[in-house]
Amino acid sequence: MLNKSEFTEKIKADVMDFLPETIRSSMEIGEIEVVKMNDQKLHGLTFRRDGSDAAPTLYLEEAYSRYESGTEIPDIAEELAAAAMHADMIGRPPEVDLSWENVRDNLTVRLVEKKRNRDFLRDKPYMSVGNGLAVMVDINMDRTETGDWRIAVNNSIVEQNGYDMEELLHTAMENTGRVDPPMLTDMSAALFSPIKENLLDRSDPLDPDDVAGMYVLSNESGSFGAAALFASGMKEKVADILGDSYYVLPSSVHETIIVPQSQGIEEKDLVDMVKQANRSVVEPKDILSDNVYHYDRDSRSLGKVSLNRERGDRVAEGR
Repeated sequence: MLNKSEFTEKIKADVMDFLPETIRSSMEIGEIEVVKMNDQKLHGLTFRRDGSDAAPTLYLEEAYSRYESGTEIPDIAEELAAAAMHADMIGRPPEVDLSWENVRDNLTVRLVEKKRNRDFLRDKPYMSVGNGLAVMVDINMDRTETGDWRIAVNNSIVEQNGYDMEELLHTAMENTGRVDPPMLTDMSAALFSPIKENLLDRSDPLDPDDVAGMYVLSNESGSFGAAALFASGMKEKVADILGDSYYVLPSSVHETIIVPQSQGIEEKDLVDMVKQANRSVVEPKDILSDNVYHYDRDSRSLGKVSLNRERGDRVAEGR
């Protein structure tokens, strides 16, 4: 059984055997390591044709898992070669105008935990929002047949396009509730009903008898919707709708679960619930935090739950 490094070297050599001679003679295969969210390090092969700036990347984590499960290396190499040729035929994506005038209305934020993303955030502008959390900036381009164009803004993009850092972060925060509108839905409806009432559209609070045990807060796309919690006035609005303080369970970077305080669930049970989900259900790249947070309606502050009966840092609304 080859280790990852040996596997990479073997695949790198064998892939060439499955490329047509016309491509093989002009193709250079390199290795790359890319830091993704939650400091997940992905290893891949880059395929660059002579005279081309484009270099499609194929990551090898899944391929190595298949090898460990018994798939033969030649079979994996043949599939990677086919994928490389397909990527090469598609070519480089069209140039995107990243000037401030073109992107300012498409900026949103993505919520991450700083300690899980030390390397990932190293080359990106971000803003702390308290309790060890931070927001970074995405450019959300028009949706196409091949999916959404989402670009994480890094320092290079900022410098090349002359963005003002403070304006960038402020605009992205202001846009978050508009570009991808937030949604608050009853957990049962979110899971089982094709029709989901967005409780944020309500102008009056829920009747106390109608308050459910759990709610899902995300956005319309369901992509990086945990950031909806930090849309302008959102924490206060959720409290007004529920008529109560509440707990925030970071289900993933895509959504949070809201639990009204009146449900009387023990804080320890909530923390255990989050930790267990992060270890058994949520993919490592999608984990937001192991912590549970509490929003106090009276003080309008969000704090980290501490099982020592003292809540951690509390951040006032708007800070």
